[in-house]
Amino acid sequence: MHQRSPSGASPIDACPPGWTYDPSAWRERIPLIVLAAVGLLAAGYTALAQFGVVGAMWDPFFGGASSYAVTHSVISRALPVPDGLLGVVAYLGDLVFGSLGGEDRWRRRPWLVLAFAVVITGLALVSLALTILQGTVIGHWCTVCLASAAVSTAVFSMGIGEALASLQHLAGVRRDYGWRATLRGLWGLPVEARSSSHHASPGHAAAS
Repeated sequence: MHQRSPSGASPIDACPPGWTYDPSAWRERIPLIVLAAVGLLAAGYTALAQFGVVGAMWDPFFGGASSYAVTHSVISRALPVPDGLLGVVAYLGDLVFGSLGGEDRWRRRPWLVLAFAVVITGLALVSLALTILQGTVIGHWCTVCLASAAVSTAVFSMGIGEALASLQHLAGVRRDYGWRATLRGLWGLPVEARSSSHHASPGHAAAS
């Protein structure tokens, strides 16, 4: 059985082979979109503080001075733009790539799913690195920054399964039809339907 639950569940053939649910279903993606919106707010607030639009950041645990030390450190400004602005761009990417496509996009739009995976993976890795640097190099903590890192980690852990389903699908296409068909499948172009006669061995074909 590949059906997750009677309520809002996808049809059996909508699930990837061997899966018990459809990772592209809206019931799976809506929580990711909500989390990405929360992360966007946190990154936007951080960026406004870094550009001096708002004063001391609200920080109920470590204090505004600690947050300032983190968000105005050399590390946070190692790139031409503050890392808060980069977070805004990344979370916008989460929202866009997470919202596009239907409930079968893991096989109909693999490129879209894989682009989403690249964004959430990159954001999670950067957030992890910045969190480590807060304590080891900067020596201060920022509550909003930690919340944003937690959100990016949650989005990654909840969303990466869809990419695995798309890679599994493309691997099956490559195995059965070759690389050219795999490239077509990656962009959502029609791929020859599977059939038992197409894959029959020479001995079996001769016997029939």
